Amino acid sequence: MTAEQLVSAVARWAEGQIDILSVALVGSHARGAARSDSDVDFVILCTEPARYLQQQSWIFEFGVARDVSVEDWGKVQSIRVFYADGPEAEYGITSSAWAALPLVDGAFQVLKDGVAVLFDRDGGLTHAVERVQESA
Repeated sequence: MTAEQLVSAVARWAEGQIDILSVALVGSHARGAARSDSDVDFVILCTEPARYLQQQSWIFEFGVARDVSVEDWGKVQSIRVFYADGPEAEYGITSSAWAALPLVDGAFQVLKDGVAVLFDRDGGLTHAVERVQESA
């Protein structure tokens, strides 16, 4: 699976999950500056982050995971997945509070550094991105 295929697959999958509110592609892929070895970074806003952090079977929707680790970034907990037949992915799992205005410094910086909204059920993430772009 290519990075582009992974991005499309994650967006389609998220639309079918009623508790996922928004998904953003962030980092080098969102900026159009990814290299062949760049990981694919997502921020997933949901109503119950613990569900996706504790029950990680959903990561296999996108390929065979050969290694998985969880990283704590404060308001965002990341699941880093090394897929056997695809790119490394980092899924940042958080609640909608991460994109609530006024944005905390970490969220502001992530959105400022490059973002592509892939799915936004309630419009909250899109609104946050617009505010970041207005301030630039």
